[in-house]
Amino acid sequence: MTTASSTGATAWERGVPLHTLTFCQGTTALAEMDVTAVDSPFPLDLCIPQWQTVALLRERAEELGVTIEWGTRLVGQQAGEHGVSVELGHEDGRGEQCETGWLIGADGAHSAVRETAGITRERADLKRGFILGDVAVDWPLTRDRSHVYSGKSGLVAVFPMVGGYWRILASTPDDRPPQTPGLDDFAAYVAERTPLDSRARDLQWSSSFVARESPADRLRQGRILLAGDAAHSHSPVGGQGMNTGMQDAYNLGWKLALVVTGRAEESLLDSHEAERRPVVKAVVDATSTTTKAATGSTLVARRARRHALRLFGRLNPVQQRLSNAFGEHLVHYRDSDLVFERWHESQARAWNDVARTGPEAGELVRDVYVENREGPVALRRILRAPGHRLVLFAADTTDSATLAAWHVSAHEAMAGHGEVHVITRGHLPYEPMDGVFADLRSEAHNRYGVRRPSLYLIRPDKYVGFRGDSVDFAPVSDYFRALGARP
Repeated sequence: MTTASSTGATAWERGVPLHTLTFCQGTTALAEMDVTAVDSPFPLDLCIPQWQTVALLRERAEELGVTIEWGTRLVGQQAGEHGVSVELGHEDGRGEQCETGWLIGADGAHSAVRETAGITRERADLKRGFILGDVAVDWPLTRDRSHVYSGKSGLVAVFPMVGGYWRILASTPDDRPPQTPGLDDFAAYVAERTPLDSRARDLQWSSSFVARESPADRLRQGRILLAGDAAHSHSPVGGQGMNTGMQDAYNLGWKLALVVTGRAEESLLDSHEAERRPVVKAVVDATSTTTKAATGSTLVARRARRHALRLFGRLNPVQQRLSNAFGEHLVHYRDSDLVFERWHESQARAWNDVARTGPEAGELVRDVYVENREGPVALRRILRAPGHRLVLFAADTTDSATLAAWHVSAHEAMAGHGEVHVITRGHLPYEPMDGVFADLRSEAHNRYGVRRPSLYLIRPDKYVGFRGDSVDFAPVSDYFRALGARP
């Protein structure tokens, strides 16, 4: 979220931070959801145009030496046992033939890669139309929150955007929204469903869409794989689409990197579908339910929505879970064949005043601050570089010789697949050691549920691949064998 680009502008500087989501009916606020109640180093929502997110990704790709070819489309492809022959069409009408080892379809809901691969998809029309646009308008609303207004004929949601603009999302009474919505369309829905001034001006852009669901029936066809909207499209209500696609890409990317560099067997790629399909199904089901509940216009639906929101506003645990769900912090791979643990939940010691079990195998890592000789450093920074990471929590062990021996054994178990980091509750060893950090207040040990020397093996996508509450490195080797990985 705060990664610097080549222009020096961060995501934070290109977006508007949001702390609250307010649900209203007319002038009455029915509920407020605190979106900062999430277990994240970035406890907020960031309202940023998608084109700016694309720009950040493009700039980072260019920094890494990637050349992006614009105005290029897939005309056809022929996949074989050892590669894919691809026919491309350029904007100037020129054709091009090329060979690639793997073809990744991340080309949107109307994916040519998916269609040419013969991968079918399930389709369901939610029969809900929407219009979307950015306008300038004078509203006495706090710009650190978004607002959702419910009316008899549908909803209007407004989000603050950079430059003083507001983004308006409005449902239409049917599934036939205007193709290019104008200021009058937005003004009409704002006047009908909200107490806000409908005199909008300076329409920056607009679009319309009909909410549909179409998950692909599989994510891999030999050497062709799918990610993002090419693999699943669904209602955008809840803002889950782009984040889900990015998670697809991260899940697939590190596995494909191992395969193409000869460090893992091709069968590892089958786990992309095994891990992501349940996540996609949950997202599709959740966005479908949310869309129907938010746009239902019958008297029964409106009353049920009003009562549910009032109850929701009084239940903080429910709000916190929903905030984490919308932020996709609850996504896990606990049922994956690629993750496992040997965790006995030993009793807490005196220095641990909070009994926590820590993230399980298949869950997202948790951020915390530890210290090196330069001062405090966030664990997320330590784990930021690509590759696997083995974190050895040393608990009360401070003997330099023991720590050094563990460090050597840990590197041998990793077999070149990534770095090793040691976190001890004691002070840093007198003799400098690479990759050793101090946890003098026990915060890291508590957050990871550690009571005695333990191991956490972190996957490149920042999910726990293995954890064990002993200094036994054999399961680390077992983990890489399960991946089919080779040093």
